[in-house]
Amino acid sequence: MSLGDEGIQYVADGLRNNTKLVEINFSNTYLESESIRILAEVLGKNTALTILDLSENNIEGDGIQHLTLTTLKISNNDIGEEGIRHIADALKTNNTITTLNIGLNKIKDEGAGHLGTALRDNKTLDNLDLGSSEIEAEGARLLGDGLRNNKSLTSLKLSGNSIKDDGVQHLVNALENNIILKDIDLAWTEFGEDGKKAIDAYMEKTGCSVYKGIDS
Repeated sequence: MSLGDEGIQYVADGLRNNTKLVEINFSNTYLESESIRILAEVLGKNTALTILDLSENNIEGDGIQHLTLTTLKISNNDIGEEGIRHIADALKTNNTITTLNIGLNKIKDEGAGHLGTALRDNKTLDNLDLGSSEIEAEGARLLGDGLRNNKSLTSLKLSGNSIKDDGVQHLVNALENNIILKDIDLAWTEFGEDGKKAIDAYMEKTGCSVYKGIDS
């Protein structure tokens, strides 16, 4: 369905006085960045809506700092490093979002660094999906540094990235004293035997569940 920015304006107008609708799915509706700014203007004042799915559109990432949501899904958009910076800045002060899916975007190492910095301050995010986001070893290190003392995140998905053995070792070394994180998905992250050994040692020490893929 093609909704577009004009269509989203009509929807936003209808949501101004919403007190009951709690979830909206706008995935694959050809929305662009202006759409989230339109929604943010309205939904920032709307406390009923808690789940917003904007997956598979052309959104770049700015505007979410105004959304009072618990779940935001913006996977497979045009969000690059600059868009991730906007999202990370929002996470530093946002106290409502508990689930964030931004996988299948070009986050890369710089974007992972922005998120790592945000995770040092964020106190509510519980579930973070960064699958297939072109993150490599340095990005894994920066995320690990950010999560070292994080007290909220319990689930992290990094599947489909290329963090290699070095990235795995950086990540698990940083997380070995984090007692909050319970589940990490590292399937299809292109690491070898050294990475597997580091994961096994980490799981034995912490009790955290790490999914390495069906062939691991």
